[in-house]
Amino acid sequence: MMDIVFIMLIFFIVTTSFIKETGIDPNRPEAETAKRAELGNILIAVAPNDRIWMNKAPIELEAVKIMMELAHAENPESSVVIVADELASTGLVLDIMDQIRLSGISKISLSAKEK
Repeated sequence: MMDIVFIMLIFFIVTTSFIKETGIDPNRPEAETAKRAELGNILIAVAPNDRIWMNKAPIELEAVKIMMELAHAENPESSVVIVADELASTGLVLDIMDQIRLSGISKISLSAKEK
């Protein structure tokens, strides 16, 4: 009996979907055209003070391209979701998108709340 419970426990641990986190919880802008989509496998957050976060740690803009190149080499089908605060600089978000594209990743989404 105990072995069945142990096997079931292992099954649920392995099949559980883990939530990916960026390290901050930005106040995303609202958009009428926002649609619920499957999350990409890479999340980048931009705080209201224009700090960039990835894997729960702040990073510099120059590091975005390097980290994306590593992710792209590991998984050529990588996709990125940018979770930017509504007070974050639009120019910085565009710079981040440029760095991601330069790394070879073309699947980029911006996160927004539904109105």
